[in-house]
This record gives sequence, C-alpha cells and structure tokens, in this order.
Amino acid sequence: MFVTDDIIGDIIFISFQDVSQFVDVGISEPTGHYLVKGQDHLGLWLKHPGICIITAEDEFGKPLPANQQVKEEIETTYFVPWHQVKTMMHYPNREGFDLPEDLFKKKIGFRQGGDDADGNH
Repeated sequence: MFVTDDIIGDIIFISFQDVSQFVDVGISEPTGHYLVKGQDHLGLWLKHPGICIITAEDEFGKPLPANQQVKEEIETTYFVPWHQVKTMMHYPNREGFDLPEDLFKKKIGFRQGGDDADGNH
C-alpha cells in the first residue's frame, strides 16, 4: 500500500492548481519535478530548485564591477498547501528519483536570478 510518507526524500512530478500563488517565491512553471522534504495534513514542503542572491553594490550603494560581485546560492524549501496540488506522480524504485541527492546537482526546475552557466532558468 502507498502512503504519502513514501515520497519524502524522493523527487516527484507535481502539477499546481494555480502557479501564480508561488510567483513570490520564484516558482512560475505550472508543473515540475521537485524533491519532497516533508508533508503533513496541510501540504508538502518541497526543495526550491535554487535561489541566488547577487551583491552588486558596495556598502555605499555604488555598483560593483562584475568581477567583484558576490553570488550566494541559498538552499531553501517552500510550502505547497494540498489545495494547490492538481496532481502528483511518484516514481518508486526509479533510479535517480528514489532518494536522489545526485539528481539535484543537474539543476532540474527553476533557478532564481536568470539563466545560469548551463543555460537553465
């Protein structure tokens, strides 16, 4: 028998009811693959595919040259209430999707801050 606890630590496909509800946290695609960090009766906690903060100004507010700008990637999770889940698909025993720490090194999904060096966005 399958229970939703079985998806914690796995990558699932999820389709959102209204993706506009997640634009504030940088999620703009209506579907995607996400690592499930937790779940309860309220919804799912998903690993955010990446938030990047770029420090482009000095302490006086003056723009920094490109070679002096600092890029910081922040590991983040975000919450999806159950009423925002249109559908989910789980891949039990599929290599790379079942406890898939290496899969997220491939940068599947959205990355805040524009395209990265691999052309992902």
